[in-house]
Amino acid sequence: MKLLAILLLSIAGMYLGYKLRKSSKADNNERFTIYGGLTFLIALTGGVLAISLFLLKGESWSIENKMMFRLILTSLVGFLFVFLGIRLMGKAKSEGNKLAQIAGLTWVLVACFVSGVMISKTSKMNNGWTTERQEGVMADCEKLINENRSFNILCFKREVMKSFPNYEDYNKMNADESTGNRDAFLAKMDDLCPCGENIDESEVESVDLPF
Repeated sequence: MKLLAILLLSIAGMYLGYKLRKSSKADNNERFTIYGGLTFLIALTGGVLAISLFLLKGESWSIENKMMFRLILTSLVGFLFVFLGIRLMGKAKSEGNKLAQIAGLTWVLVACFVSGVMISKTSKMNNGWTTERQEGVMADCEKLINENRSFNILCFKREVMKSFPNYEDYNKMNADESTGNRDAFLAKMDDLCPCGENIDESEVESVDLPF
């Protein structure tokens, strides 16, 4: 029902923008022609983003879905500014306004640069010790506690992140117990993170990556 309401609102906004632009062209009112075009584009962009958020978030807002939504958001906003910049350059060229052409080109270049930076940052969101992976380590620690291996959970998480900068190495250690590396690491944790040790959670958070 919510998805249908979002879709209808988006279509209504696009239709309003289309009608405003069409009637303004008939009246030769360039200002409202521009407003009509902007109304159409904003309604289209807002509708796509709202629907994407509604579908991707669901019951669990996973890191993969966050990445996908940010990529959609960056791509749409970037495309919007590139499109407007190109239209501005075309209009300015037909009227011989070099300053407006430069402004339009600036819009395009800045939009492409910012979009590229944002896409690059977004593509790295799933690297390193994400929140989900940290929660997985804490769940591992809770299992160990249930097996009578008493550890301070926050300390355990901190030491795992320090000892295994690459989270895949931690997973490999847990997957293959025949090497003895897991037993050696847990023995080390017995000394570093005994149950009852006080630890400030801010010390753990400072190890987390900034994205």
